[in-house]
Amino acid sequence: MILEEKKQKSFYALAKYPTYENLMEGQIASAGAHQAKLIEKFKKNKNYIKHQFLALKCVFGFLFVFLPILPLVTYFQIQDSVDSGIYSMNSIVFVSSLVFMIFSGMITLYMLMFGLISTSSFMSGNAFKWLQTLPFSKKSLKKIGFMTIFRTLDIPLIILIAGFPIIMLIVSQDIIIFLISVVISIVNVMFSFSILVLIGEKMSHLFSESKAQSKRANLVRLITMLGYFIIMFGTSFIFSLGINAVDGLFNIFTTTEPSFLLIIIISLIPFLSAPAFLMSLTNIQFQADPILILTTLTGFALSIVVTWLLFKTAQNALRSAISSEIKIEKVKKRDVQFDLKAVSPIKAYLRKDIVSSTRDIQSFMFIFFPIFYPLIMVFTMQVAFVELVTSTQAILIIWSIILIVYMVIPIMLIIGFLNIEESGSSTLASLPIIPRDQAKAKIILMLSIQGISLILTSIVLTFLLNSFIVIGLLLITLPIAWTLLFFMFVLKIKFFGRMKYKYIIEELHKENKTLKWILMILSEFGLYFVILITGSILIYFFGITISLIVLGIIGLLGLTLMIFIFTRMFPKVEKISEYKTGGFLREHVNIGTVSLMILYFVFMFLVAPVELLLLPLLVNLSFLGILIIDFIVNLGLLSLLWFVVVPLGLKLPKKESFKNYTQTIGLSSIKPIWRNLLLGVGSLVVFGLSSVFFAILLGTYVFDPGLLVRQPSIYTGLGWFIFFFMLRPGIWEEVAFRGVILNLQLKKYSQNISIILNGLLFGLFHLLNLLSGQGYYITYMQVIFASCLGFAFSYMYIKTKSLLPCMITHYLIDSVGQIFLTVGFTNYINASLFLIFGIGVVPMILTMILVKLVVKE
Repeated sequence: MILEEKKQKSFYALAKYPTYENLMEGQIASAGAHQAKLIEKFKKNKNYIKHQFLALKCVFGFLFVFLPILPLVTYFQIQDSVDSGIYSMNSIVFVSSLVFMIFSGMITLYMLMFGLISTSSFMSGNAFKWLQTLPFSKKSLKKIGFMTIFRTLDIPLIILIAGFPIIMLIVSQDIIIFLISVVISIVNVMFSFSILVLIGEKMSHLFSESKAQSKRANLVRLITMLGYFIIMFGTSFIFSLGINAVDGLFNIFTTTEPSFLLIIIISLIPFLSAPAFLMSLTNIQFQADPILILTTLTGFALSIVVTWLLFKTAQNALRSAISSEIKIEKVKKRDVQFDLKAVSPIKAYLRKDIVSSTRDIQSFMFIFFPIFYPLIMVFTMQVAFVELVTSTQAILIIWSIILIVYMVIPIMLIIGFLNIEESGSSTLASLPIIPRDQAKAKIILMLSIQGISLILTSIVLTFLLNSFIVIGLLLITLPIAWTLLFFMFVLKIKFFGRMKYKYIIEELHKENKTLKWILMILSEFGLYFVILITGSILIYFFGITISLIVLGIIGLLGLTLMIFIFTRMFPKVEKISEYKTGGFLREHVNIGTVSLMILYFVFMFLVAPVELLLLPLLVNLSFLGILIIDFIVNLGLLSLLWFVVVPLGLKLPKKESFKNYTQTIGLSSIKPIWRNLLLGVGSLVVFGLSSVFFAILLGTYVFDPGLLVRQPSIYTGLGWFIFFFMLRPGIWEEVAFRGVILNLQLKKYSQNISIILNGLLFGLFHLLNLLSGQGYYITYMQVIFASCLGFAFSYMYIKTKSLLPCMITHYLIDSVGQIFLTVGFTNYINASLFLIFGIGVVPMILTMILVKLVVKE
């Protein structure tokens, strides 16, 4: 009964089922190594295919709407050319026909680009095997097949056929132009549809697993996919080129008229040319040579014949796909010899990844896109690049654009090649897999792809810009690009593949996947901006030559560090039995300390790019408003570093919960409050007395408390906002140096050694002020007196086991303590004595004495 009801339905309605099955098969075929995830989506959401099917058709249809822009621009250019009287009719017909030919070619390219995957799946015939078991005649099956492929592309096909004539009718208001446009549009779409079906049939054979085992088949499949991606990325370039070329082509043929014989020959070509010439002649109302009109009509007639023959061939291909017959063939048994060759595990994994990535379009995309997308971008933007290469600033802009491309490429490579391992995981699980060999093969392949991409881009840019500075800068960028790739690889393994005694490249911990990827991308984005800002400073202040050398050294150091981390995460076989994941930075105190200081530096530099994104808001704010935004951004980034990244990501100074972390660093130890307040205020008094004494002794001291209550301005300084601004160093420098770093140092060194090392690191960290433009002399002096204060703060922390008195002291000295520093000197000797002893050595000694007196043993 149900079957009878279904038979009564229209073939179009019945075609829905093989259409959905066809789409599913196409997605599974293109998913390649990611098939398991896709099938899981199908199971979770029953309407997944239906919704995606509608979305795909709507998206394709929307994109096809823009295709008639090209003939629209051409039509207006034809009318202007005819009205101007500058061009001959032959020139107008020839140039406009070239543009219409581009339009016709774009129809075919778009049809291939958007319909090839689904059509190749359709042509495999798998979606119709179950229909052949039902009581349908071959004629009915044929109709269902045609309805299926039409239903797959119905909206795009209707838009392609109707969009061009309707737009021409609207702009021309000429019924003749409209009717001829309809005929031309039908012929073009039928031709493109037939090409799509025939190529889809070939693709279905290429991607059939049963027919893709030979080296020749693999090579053909690889070339086919490469051609598909060239079509996919080339269409936008051709489309923009066609629109921009209309006016230029007319200008070229203003004085030089094309050969009439050439025009006649081209107009006879049935594919692309004849329909384009007919459209051009229609737009000028056939005001051309009768011979040209005759050859154009002849060529268009041939075009109709060729299209019809091609359509019949496509019909036969469809028929063979829809109705499959069992063929019995006699196969002679032959002895097959196999030569087993032993290869290293890394070579075996490399071969596996390369073969796996070239077996389907989705995986192949992760090879093609990183290599060719930068080249496509360069050719697309070559006019802008040529205009830019006039100064050092322009070269810096080009470098920043290229660098951000090579920040995105590691993300694509990591997503693509690390997910390939999910294919055949059940087989791999039974083998004696060594994670180091797997990871090494992956990283070698990804580094090779990124290196090829950057070298090709460098060579192309050098020839386009005729500047060897560019190739030098980009080749120096190669170690930096590899560092970014290693960085993303390490983070991916750290977040998703960590086990107790080893790291694996498969995704083991899939919880909070989106959040982890956001953190990974933000981390790489931050590293990119640090490199960009460093390179910009070097180029602006030291020139190209020195900058290339320093950037090369930075890249090599970063790459060396990443290789070290990689070898640490994936030890050799003989060390696996002793290996345990995690804890490296905790066990190696000095490396952990340096890593923390580098991270502190990176997060401080992230403030600039974040505020750059807020530039539209900042330009309309007052000086006070800018200070508030700067304070909020600093507070947010440093909170992220010291309250999230360090305790939860790096697990420093030890592996524990956030609550225990605050106890370990002394942040939650606030009692006794009276003692902590006494130490903070008392240390400020000690600092003030020492500063004023040496200021009066060595220079001219001016007591000016008004600088703490003035209105903030660009001329008078921070004013009262200093009480907010100095919370940043007062809180975060103490959390960093005393809370985390000093606790790390106490694991390895004695208390006295730890105090000395911590103070020296605190002082040396102030060398970063050179990057903000601070003078050399005052910066070197700052290193000395900051080291002395660092000794005092470290001693105070160890004795009190609390960060609060250190924070209070640090904050009060940086804010209120400014009124003790308004002193002038007549020579550098007195100034140096004041800076070293007045605010360094003496306050250090007196503060330690105060701590000794107040804090009980």
